[in-house]
Amino acid sequence: MFCSQNYKFGVIPKKDGYTIRLSLKPGYLTSEQLDAISYIAKNFGNNKIHITTRQGIELKIKFEYLEDAERILNKVGIKLGSTGRRIRQIVACTGTECPNSIGDSIKLARIIHDEFEGIWVPKKLKINVSGCPNDCTHYQFCDIGICFKYILEINKKECKECGKCRGFCEIDAIDWVNKIIKENCIGMGECLKLCNAIYIKDRVISIFIGGKGGKFPKKGKFLINVKKEDDVIEVIDFIIGLYSKYGKGRMYDFVKNLGIEKIKKRLKDEILIR
Repeated sequence: MFCSQNYKFGVIPKKDGYTIRLSLKPGYLTSEQLDAISYIAKNFGNNKIHITTRQGIELKIKFEYLEDAERILNKVGIKLGSTGRRIRQIVACTGTECPNSIGDSIKLARIIHDEFEGIWVPKKLKINVSGCPNDCTHYQFCDIGICFKYILEINKKECKECGKCRGFCEIDAIDWVNKIIKENCIGMGECLKLCNAIYIKDRVISIFIGGKGGKFPKKGKFLINVKKEDDVIEVIDFIIGLYSKYGKGRMYDFVKNLGIEKIKKRLKDEILIR
C-alpha cells in the first residue's frame, strides 16, 4: 500500500495494518487515557505500545479498527497526529517537578501545543522546551528550542572577597577580580548557593532556532530572550510565518540560507516584545 492524501495525519499505512501516532499534550497522561490506549493495543493491535523519542506514542492496529480506535481516543481527549510536514509532538522536561527548574516547561509546552501542533510547514518542525539550561530535552538541537534561564549579576557592595566563586564556574563565567558575570554565563544559577553577592537580576526565556539532530547534529542559533509565555507564542508565530513563506528545507537550512542576523532584524522590526 501507499499513503495517499486521503489518509488522516497520524495514520501510517503498513502491509498488515496501520501504525497510528497520537498527538499528546506534553507532560502528562491521565489513567483514563492510558486505559484507552491499552484497550486499543490489546483489542485492535498486537498488544504493544511504542514510546517515541519525542515523548509520543505509536501503536499498530488492524485496518478495520481505525475508526473505532480514533473514536475511543477522542472520547478521552486524544487526537491522531504528529506526522508529515507539520509541527510535531512538543517535547518538555518535568519542569517544576525538578529541583533545577527555573520555569514551568510543561505549562509553556502545553500552550505551544494548543496553539501550533499540527500546523503545515515546509518540512517537519520540532519544538523542545526546557525548564532550565540543562539540555535534558536537547532544546539546542531541534528546529525551535526554548529554555528558562537566569540573568545573574554580582552586587559589588555585598561581595566580601572570600574567593568562594573563584574557579567554581565550569565555563569561567564569574570574573572574580572585576566582580562581574560574563556574557558566556548560561544562566543555570548554581552559583547562587555560594553567597548573597550573586543575585538574580532577571528571569528570561531563551529561544533558539535552526538546530538539528541526525547523523550530523548542529546547535541552534540564539534568537532572542523574552520574559513572558505570550512573548514566546508571538515569536514562534513570527518564525513559523517566515519559515512557511521562504523555507524549502528544514529549519536549519532556512536559518543558514537567510542568516540569523537577518532573522533577528526582521523579528525586531516586525513584532514588539515588551
